[in-house]
Amino acid sequence: MQLPRLIGICGNPRSGKSEAQRILKEQYGVQPVDDGFALRHFAVRHLGLSWEDVQTQEGKARYTDILGGTWQNREILGELGNKLEGMFGEHIMPFMATRGLPAEGSFSFGSVRKLQGEFFRAQGGVVIEISNPLAPPSPYDFDWYSREAVNFTIENDALARGLPAEEARLDLAAKIHELALRMVESS
Repeated sequence: MQLPRLIGICGNPRSGKSEAQRILKEQYGVQPVDDGFALRHFAVRHLGLSWEDVQTQEGKARYTDILGGTWQNREILGELGNKLEGMFGEHIMPFMATRGLPAEGSFSFGSVRKLQGEFFRAQGGVVIEISNPLAPPSPYDFDWYSREAVNFTIENDALARGLPAEEARLDLAAKIHELALRMVESS
């Protein structure tokens, strides 16, 4: 089954975007791309954060002291992104993430924010929203995303319905499979 080459994934923090990327890789060979790698690398290398601080929800929720100021790690990453976007434009993050990708294969991007979905659609890709009733919107403007660019929405609601974690993952995998079939049919 050949899925679109570029699959942008958006949703609120903790909605299940990273899990969706893992399932896409396991079931369809879609390679996950860390579209926020440049920000994470800068924060680790130059600001002293750990990889856990910049890659996990728990780490992003922690606070770091920098030059007498206290910042939430999620805020550090978001403000770095805002600065790059202010300098190069709103599509700089997906632009950097897609540079140098192999010509063949499918790739997923799990940190699509603001108007970045438009970039993936303009490149012939699709944008999937992962919606989860247990993942409210972030208070930070940099976590906002436009629903205008969304092609498909997956309701990742199994935990909210009381299913155990293993069954919730199977539920999400089944929804991704159903969506994959729809994507192939519509292409």
